[in-house]
Amino acid sequence: PTKKRFSDKRVLIKLRDRTETPNQKHKMGGPCFLIEEGTENWKENPKKERAPACTDNFQVRPFEFEGKEWQSVEQCYQAMKYTDPGHQEAIRRETKYPAETDWDYGIRVWQLGQIRNATRLEWPTLKVEYMYKANVAKYLAHPDMQQELLATGEKLMIGSPSTANWRMWNGLIQTRIRKELREGILGKESLSGKELEAALKEPFGKWVAAGLV
Repeated sequence: PTKKRFSDKRVLIKLRDRTETPNQKHKMGGPCFLIEEGTENWKENPKKERAPACTDNFQVRPFEFEGKEWQSVEQCYQAMKYTDPGHQEAIRRETKYPAETDWDYGIRVWQLGQIRNATRLEWPTLKVEYMYKANVAKYLAHPDMQQELLATGEKLMIGSPSTANWRMWNGLIQTRIRKELREGILGKESLSGKELEAALKEPFGKWVAAGLV
């Protein structure tokens, strides 16, 4: 039988009609960058080493979060902005087209999450936590990706260019998850709020030394 793509097409149409288009000069998505500790003036160095694909929130690798399947971290994150079940489900049912790249799919679900007046009132204080938890769920579902992340060793990580301050947070989230994998505690802690923020910022001093901020 043909899979029904949306629970309510009217919701999807509303989402598409009211979403923003990313600035073409600002290409979001892509894996993080790796930086050797002790590096100075990293931003001025033209040779930048890419981290594995697992550090890309746009990467399509299905996982389960809050009892439902998601195609990518970006899709899950954008849906979590809304408390309205119809909005969440319309985004969740968006799957990758046969000829679509992970990046194109990521931009498409990103656009569906740009209805500013429909997001959770407390979203600004929850967004980093949801991004962290969605990433944790992805890594728990894919042991091969855990090994890819661990293979980056002790190198610093900074996210690809993105909106707002997500370049910083994406790098810190991947770094934190790598540490939890190394210590065998991934998925066993329930960090949230200020406690999570403090844990994510532990390597911040090394970032400053490398000229990342």
